[in-house]
Amino acid sequence: MTFIKRSIWARFSVGGRLLLINALLLVALTLVALMAWRSNDAQRKAMTDLALISRAARYHQDADTQNANLRADVSAALGSASFPALSHSVLGSLVEDSDALQRDIRSLDRLELPPDLAESFSRVRELTDAYRTQANETIKAIINNANSGVALVPPFNAAFEALQQAMLQQTGVLARRIIAADEAADAASQEAKRWLLTTTILTGLTVCGLVAVLSSSIRRSLRRVRDVARAIAGGDLAARADASSSDEVGSLARAMNQLADNLSGMMDRLRLDAERDAFSTKLVQALEMADSEAEAYAVVSHVMKVVAADLPMELLVADSSRAHLEHATQHPSAGRPGCSVESPFSCVAVRRGAVTTFASSEDVNACPRLRGRPGGAVSAVCIPLSFVGRTMGVLHAAGPASQPATDKMVAQLSNLAHQTASRVGTLRAFRRTQIQASTDSLTGLMNRRTLEEHIRTLSANGRGYAFVLCDLDHFKRLNDTHGHEAGDQALRLFADVLRSWMRDDDMPCRWGGEEFVLILAGCSAAQAFEAVERLRTLLAQALLAGSAPAFTASFGITDTSMSSQLDQLARMADEALYQAKEAGRNRTMIANNVGAAQVLPRRDAEHLAEVDLNTLLMGSGESEGVASSAPGTEPRALQRVS
Repeated sequence: MTFIKRSIWARFSVGGRLLLINALLLVALTLVALMAWRSNDAQRKAMTDLALISRAARYHQDADTQNANLRADVSAALGSASFPALSHSVLGSLVEDSDALQRDIRSLDRLELPPDLAESFSRVRELTDAYRTQANETIKAIINNANSGVALVPPFNAAFEALQQAMLQQTGVLARRIIAADEAADAASQEAKRWLLTTTILTGLTVCGLVAVLSSSIRRSLRRVRDVARAIAGGDLAARADASSSDEVGSLARAMNQLADNLSGMMDRLRLDAERDAFSTKLVQALEMADSEAEAYAVVSHVMKVVAADLPMELLVADSSRAHLEHATQHPSAGRPGCSVESPFSCVAVRRGAVTTFASSEDVNACPRLRGRPGGAVSAVCIPLSFVGRTMGVLHAAGPASQPATDKMVAQLSNLAHQTASRVGTLRAFRRTQIQASTDSLTGLMNRRTLEEHIRTLSANGRGYAFVLCDLDHFKRLNDTHGHEAGDQALRLFADVLRSWMRDDDMPCRWGGEEFVLILAGCSAAQAFEAVERLRTLLAQALLAGSAPAFTASFGITDTSMSSQLDQLARMADEALYQAKEAGRNRTMIANNVGAAQVLPRRDAEHLAEVDLNTLLMGSGESEGVASSAPGTEPRALQRVS
């Protein structure tokens, strides 16, 4: 039954139901007004009848009064001697009053009196006319002193008695009619009250019932929408209102459903954003813990499996020349898709500078490098890696054309490519900065500060080393003769020879200008002497290529057995180098321990003037490469030139 009621009222809109309520109220007011009109009409009719009877009663009373007055006048005239002297004017006045009364009584003929009352008034009017006629004749006879006036008195009295009898009967009829009219008026009033009250109550109850039913249907419709709104506000975004009706409630339900759809979509987007932010945060934290490119690539490989467990992926990174792409890492279980691209700008995604997806390799606009793969048609995602506007590589993923990467996967791979490019670019920039801070820009060798840090590390580990100070001979003359570019070529050539000659644990360093220092870990001065002699041979062989003007170098050697202090080792090696210069250059000298105790300052010039070495060294008996005199016995009178 309830379902039937709901289905009936559901056909009406809320506006229609409200209009129906107003119509019912109007019908109720109309019925009450009709009943009131009917009751008022019945009461008015009863009051009209009562007024008519009252008017007739007043005429009856006036007639009775005039009849009594006329009889009294006639009786008085008969008993008084002076009455005959009445003037004709008095008689005329009595006649006029009688005529006026007759006219008033006759006016009742035009009224619709009840039959018995009309008959009574008709009889009374006839008797009154006879009585008035007899009275006029009697009065006239008396006024004229005629004897006939006395003779007329008995008929006059008989007429009066008959009239009185008729008047008494009329009085009874009037009394009955007045009582009946009054009772009819009272009954009409009571009936009108009863009808009006009954109609009002029944109409009110009917209208209130219908209004209650209509209002209840409206409230039910609104409550259903309210319950859905509460469910949505409580977090149940799957709740939907019944929007099948076309009324205002249906419109409200559809608006509520649209609001729920929008909220659901917004929550889905917020959820995806939260997941993406969480993924990005974890990815950034993982890459921040990678201190090298290899560690960063290991993180990338692990994240590939997190993004898609069975989608082949690979990371291709440009080399230092940025002209070639090298395989950096791949999916740990699904492997690599095997893209044949060789250079960054051969990749479509790199040229576009944006994420590029291909639904199928068979599409006309698909990348040609996707075609012809062993597994058949594939779908692919290619994401360029870029750092501060420079292309670093591409992240490539490919799978079956029937299972393309989802939007979520593409977003996560894009985030992975962006964060990987940022971290690898930062590591490379940091490494370049470290290299620039620790190396000489011209020769590529370590600088003096890096050398000092390396020596402190060796000393902290308790490892001994040989300290070799070397200097290019006649370097100023080489610059003046061949130019500074030739001098730079000589320095770079010497640095290349050092790199090819040194062991992994050794460290060459540009000490300043044309001076170099070699740290030979775990070597004594004698072992370093043998190694330096091989270096001189390698240098001579390298100069045969003619890439730089011919030059030689002189070397001074010391080791940590002579002193543990770097500054003392440097001074002793400098003294040994100076002796090598004085001995004719292009040779090696080992410092004496005496030099460590004397703490002599370094020479203020590194290039000696051309002298006659035979005269200088006559009788010295020194052989090449052997230090036979202490640093303090060297000639001090030699002039130095810059």
